[in-house]
Amino acid sequence: MTSWGWTPERTAGIWRHGASWLRPFAAAAPYLTVLLLLLMLYVVGGTLASARGVLFDLPEAGLGEGEATELVALVIPQGRETLVFFDDSRYLLGDEASLRTLGENLAARVERAHTRTILVLADRRVAGGDLMKFAATARRAGAGRILFAEKKEGQQE
Repeated sequence: MTSWGWTPERTAGIWRHGASWLRPFAAAAPYLTVLLLLLMLYVVGGTLASARGVLFDLPEAGLGEGEATELVALVIPQGRETLVFFDDSRYLLGDEASLRTLGENLAARVERAHTRTILVLADRRVAGGDLMKFAATARRAGAGRILFAEKKEGQQE
């Protein structure tokens, strides 16, 4: 009581409206929003790859997306031929002997590597059939996954 005989009324504030069983859920809404946002960021964060490109899954692949790899092949067209550079050696995809040698060297390196993922840096002008020929050779050599990528426009060499 004040000296005037008036007492301020205590209201329920924002809780005066709605059902009483809903009040705890309404109080937790900001925390649930933050929790859902963190969950979405976690889910989206797991799908990012370390290199731009398309990931082709081969049978019995046991690696995750975006893992670092020590096996890198460069595929570029040269005139009517398609060249593959792997382990400081040059191979022709159109030549059967060269393709067989590439398969043997791939098999030896895949066996020694920590991961069975091969990163293929391909020029845009490489025919899709040549990339599939390389993928088949890598699969026979024991590769678990192949990550096909290309150089970004404007990227320095």
